[in-house]
Amino acid sequence: MAIRYTVEQATNKEQLILSLAQTSEHVKAWSDGQRMLVDSDQLSFIYVLETADDLIYIDLPQAVWPQVNEALIQNQQAILTIAGSDEELPLSALHNELLYLLENIKDNSNYGEQMQVACEASFTIMNQ
Repeated sequence: MAIRYTVEQATNKEQLILSLAQTSEHVKAWSDGQRMLVDSDQLSFIYVLETADDLIYIDLPQAVWPQVNEALIQNQQAILTIAGSDEELPLSALHNELLYLLENIKDNSNYGEQMQVACEASFTIMNQ
């Protein structure tokens, strides 16, 4: 069974910091699944993490795409954090996976016109 958490805040500093709301979960119990999915209905990208028993879906909603776009341009490492905790988990495949998905979404109506238009408006790499 997959457990889904939504990124509440994204900040570009030296790294892209993706913050989840406070939860009883511990980032150190999660491992990097190194893959991403698309949720066209919710206009969201999903980064997959794993535990011994479950998949953890980290939802990157459209609201944080400007910061994610900046991280792609600046080649910033993505770090996942939980509010109120100093634990961090690098999302090592975010750049490669997202670039792959964006390339597939470009000029591809299989993801839905709304997803395609939203991505083209938010991710400058699609317009190059």
